[in-house]
Amino acid sequence: MFAITNVRIYDYQKYIDNGFIIFDEHIVEVGLMESFLNKDHYQVIDGQGKIIIPGFISGHTHLYSTFARGLSLDFNPKNFLDILKQMWWKVDHFLDLNMIFYSALMGGIDQLQSGTTALIDHHASYKVNGSLNQIKQALNDVLGMRSVLAFETSDRFDLMAAIKENIDFISENQSPYISGLFGMHASLSLSDDSLKKIGENLRGQGIHIHVGESLLDEERCIEQYGKRVVERLDDFQLINEKSLLVHCTHINDAEIEIIKKRKATIAINPTSNLNNAVGISHVKKFLDAGIRVILGNDGLIQSQAMEYLNTYYLGHLKNESPIGFTLGDLHKIMRNTYDYINERLMTKLGVIEKDCQADLLVIPYEPYTEINSDNVFGHLFFGVFPGLKPQDVFIGGKHLIKDYHLNFEHTEYYEKARQESNKLWNILKKEGKDFEFKNKF
Repeated sequence: MFAITNVRIYDYQKYIDNGFIIFDEHIVEVGLMESFLNKDHYQVIDGQGKIIIPGFISGHTHLYSTFARGLSLDFNPKNFLDILKQMWWKVDHFLDLNMIFYSALMGGIDQLQSGTTALIDHHASYKVNGSLNQIKQALNDVLGMRSVLAFETSDRFDLMAAIKENIDFISENQSPYISGLFGMHASLSLSDDSLKKIGENLRGQGIHIHVGESLLDEERCIEQYGKRVVERLDDFQLINEKSLLVHCTHINDAEIEIIKKRKATIAINPTSNLNNAVGISHVKKFLDAGIRVILGNDGLIQSQAMEYLNTYYLGHLKNESPIGFTLGDLHKIMRNTYDYINERLMTKLGVIEKDCQADLLVIPYEPYTEINSDNVFGHLFFGVFPGLKPQDVFIGGKHLIKDYHLNFEHTEYYEKARQESNKLWNILKKEGKDFEFKNKF
């Protein structure tokens, strides 16, 4: 059992300036140092000059993209669909089960080292059967992270195999460490017949789908089906209170109203949207409409702290005002992200109090201006988040990062990952250049 003493503690709701926390898998006690009673069975860590916050949650990521780091392919996209065809749809087509495992493992390590303790992954690969279990083994069994997993059902893949992969995984996995959503790629890669089949098999589960990420997604939907993306999904009764609609960069007011009515959640990914030049989601409008908004990273960067920074500054740009998006709005998104993952995992993450899961970050921070309960979130945002790397990370009371290093043997993982990524790159060099998609998108 650990006891961290002489430390600042903040869970985005309560602030303790000089306190202690005792925990194993769950938090046992939190209080002021003046009431701390040391016991022999505690492993005491002096937290002087540090602050403890809850572990970050990534509300939408793509771990299969991990092996694209440093990859060079012919790449000259004219629009968002070209980005998919020239890069991501080639990468995911040639992934095998070993590549899926090691890309998830290394992607998990990267995010863990930046303070993410739980993530919602959206997986895609031509290898459908068993793919989600590979990710589960990497994240949960090896790393001890928490995760919610989904397979991107698409007409690019064996549709019924993808449906089965999602339904089987959801039905077989429900614990404080693992759960599932029903994954779908996007409207532009799913026919009406496919949506009908998904609806027949959904069984009340929440969908996890890209929505209006680029204007092209909306334009294709209007051109082919005479309606917008959210309207089309709703016509097939696919949107419910568990659903996670990702990006929503180009949805209109009518679609916002449907999302609100169905009590679905929007997962924004601002840095990825910048990278793909698809636009900026109107986050303030979503929040003002009463829609729950959470934050992901879309697999592009590993740092949720950086995503919060970009969300705040892009909110100013989108609203054309330095006060058009506030730290209060950002705080709401942070709380929403914890709430959504807690519903999926049936946990109490994001709260530092007795009986909550001990998923904690210990970060050096010695403020040179006054810090108190009224301004601590500003200190965190402007003083801690830029360049954040936690010194220590605990998940379920397990000390996974200690003094900035992984606290378990991991050298062989890196070597094996290099072998698997090289195998993928060699296949892409030989077969990827002339690879053509059977489906017309």
